[in-house]
Amino acid sequence: MEIMYVESRYKKLFTPEQIEKIKDLLKNYKRINIVASVQYLNNLAQIVNEIKDKEFIIKSSKYRAFYPGQILGCDVYAADCNDCDITLSLTQGHFHVYGILEKYGKPVINIDPESFEITFYNEEIARKMQIKNMLAIDAVIKGKLILIVQTIKAGQTAPVGKIKEWLTKNGKEYYDVIFDEINFNYLNELEGDAIINTACQRIAIDDKEKLNKPIVNAEDLNDYLFHE
Repeated sequence: MEIMYVESRYKKLFTPEQIEKIKDLLKNYKRINIVASVQYLNNLAQIVNEIKDKEFIIKSSKYRAFYPGQILGCDVYAADCNDCDITLSLTQGHFHVYGILEKYGKPVINIDPESFEITFYNEEIARKMQIKNMLAIDAVIKGKLILIVQTIKAGQTAPVGKIKEWLTKNGKEYYDVIFDEINFNYLNELEGDAIINTACQRIAIDDKEKLNKPIVNAEDLNDYLFHE
C-alpha cells in the first residue's frame, strides 16, 4: 500500500479588520520573527505583504520543514531569531508554540487564523519551560545510565550518532529502547537516570509529566553539546 501526503492550505485570508487588529498587536515591536504551520503559510504571506511598517524575519529551518517560515511540531527552527523582538506564530493549539518557548525562551504571540483566537505567551512562561528542559539536559550529563527512545515510524528519528559517541567518551552506559507506539508505563519500569527522545518532539514537551525520569529531545541535546 502506498501512502501519499498532500498539503492542504487554509484558503480564507484575514479580513481588513483582522489585519488592523494584528497591526495593533504589533505596534510595540519593530523586528518580528513570523512563522506558521503549513496550512497557514498563505496567511503569513498576507501579513508580510500588508503590514509594511514592520520588519518581518522569515527563516528557513535546518531540519524537516520545507518552506521558509514553516514550523512543524517536531521542528521549530524557523523561529530561531536572537535579535527579533517577538515571534508571531500562526498555528492552532499550544503544541507548536511550546516548542518555540522551550527552545528559544522569547515571548510569542499566537494567532489561530480560523478562529482568530489570540494568545500571548510571555517570557516567564518561556523561562519555566526552559528550566525544565535544562534540568533534563543536566540529568543526561550527570547520569550514568541513559535510555535512548527510538521509533520505527518513518521520518521521526532524530540523529543521535554524535550523542552516542559523547556518552561513550564520558563513561556512560546507554540502551536503545525501540517502539512502534511509545509506551510510557514500560519506560517508567526501566532503570535509567534520564531519557533521550529521538522520536516525535511532542513526547518530551507535552508528555514529560507521564514519565518518572527526565526526558530531553535529541535535537535539543545536540544543540547544547555541540552548539549546532
